[in-house]
Amino acid sequence: MITSSNHLILTFFIFCLLLSCNNTIPTGVIQSSSTRTEETDPFILGNKRIVELENEDIELFLKRYKWQMQQTNTGLRYEITKNGVGKNVAKGETVTLEYRTFLLNGEEIYNWKNDGLKQFIVEKSEEIAGLHEAVKLMNKGSEARLIIPSHLACGASGDGNKIAPYQTIIMKIKII
Repeated sequence: MITSSNHLILTFFIFCLLLSCNNTIPTGVIQSSSTRTEETDPFILGNKRIVELENEDIELFLKRYKWQMQQTNTGLRYEITKNGVGKNVAKGETVTLEYRTFLLNGEEIYNWKNDGLKQFIVEKSEEIAGLHEAVKLMNKGSEARLIIPSHLACGASGDGNKIAPYQTIIMKIKII
């Protein structure tokens, strides 16, 4: 019968044995025995190329319409078109938005008048990541124009309705 103290000793013995055979200190990171690296992995290279092409499309759009937007580290582009009042929205707060959602070709696909106001808890709901990020740059009553790349929108799966996989979206939002 193995007691808990015997189990602990056995576990320690196995750990020491593995450590002495390997001559490396375990880091907790699983290392792949594969020789594929970031530079040669076709999956990673394919995703990088998708991001590059999407970014080129966004840049062409910005030039064509002469939009001057700021860009976050994640790739979200935004322009605050009307300032509101008070502190910026914080994680955990509930926000309600009037919104219009467009594709880069200008087609409007969703809006608050037809689809209802959008209400969600910041960083604690299933809303797209780009919207969570954007509202934290805003306060009550402010309005913004956003360009949300696919990795911050609906990603590789789309929304199963009007937003295709890897689709950039444009949103005009107002926090009410």
